[in-house]
Amino acid sequence: MQNVASSKTQFNESMVTIIVADMERSIDFYTNRLGLPLKTRYGNEFAIVEAPGVAIALHPVPNNGRAKEGSLSIGLGVDSVESSMKQLAERGVTFAGDIVADPPMRFAFFKDPDGVELYLAERSDWQ
Repeated sequence: MQNVASSKTQFNESMVTIIVADMERSIDFYTNRLGLPLKTRYGNEFAIVEAPGVAIALHPVPNNGRAKEGSLSIGLGVDSVESSMKQLAERGVTFAGDIVADPPMRFAFFKDPDGVELYLAERSDWQ
């Protein structure tokens, strides 16, 4: 995957993640009703549909109720979560907790000044 290069940070993928109440219903909506192709699906845990210029990730409401239904976050794919965290931390970005491993993904979460959640995502098989 070609990186979006800058002298500061390199991202290799980006997506908007929508927290959904029902994966089947949401996948049906985005694929059958809107006609967007399903790029990736990991059971009922995660799915990505493709739209022009944006990947839309679907993730179920977590069991711990951390996020509310209908919330969203922005994901930025990176080759190395540790390296990217270091670069961003040097520029004042504060991360919420440690790296979260959920194979084949690894995540690091942070927020923008208005409280919008963003995350770095490292995956061994970006396509």
